[in-house]
Amino acid sequence: MAETDAFKRQVNPGPEPMKLLELEVPADWIDYNGHMTEYRYTQCYSDACDVFLHQIGAGAEYVKAGYSYYTVESHVRLLAEAKLGDAIYVTAQVLPSDGKKLHNFMRLYRASDDTLLATYESIMLHVSTKKNRSVSPLPEVMDKLKPIVDAHAVLPVPEASGRSIGQRK
Repeated sequence: MAETDAFKRQVNPGPEPMKLLELEVPADWIDYNGHMTEYRYTQCYSDACDVFLHQIGAGAEYVKAGYSYYTVESHVRLLAEAKLGDAIYVTAQVLPSDGKKLHNFMRLYRASDDTLLATYESIMLHVSTKKNRSVSPLPEVMDKLKPIVDAHAVLPVPEASGRSIGQRK
């Protein structure tokens, strides 16, 4: 993702989900059904993750230094349609995490009426790309991440967190 104004926002370690990304649905994101295509929902979350990682000091320079977060599992729920021109935004809640494992729950909303369009849950592992294994984050990342983890610890765990895919019987 190209650096945008979202990268320049300060991390908000308050007890509420963080607004990370705001955009309008462009024409090339619309599928043959007339709404935002499935993979663009995931792109919104990927871009929001990039913003979050940049804000905690784990952005492009951190990756160049040999460290990164890798997504190892994710779950997307598509709940409502986004249409051409809709203003949308992504919020993130950090669930209990130790830094080496980073557990996020994100929500995608339509801005005009705050309709929840989709949710995304992921687990990321912090890695040393030089050692090709999971390691603890550097202290400067933990110094920014820990206040967010602590602030979000008072939030209720989202009802959809931990869900698996399947049909009800």
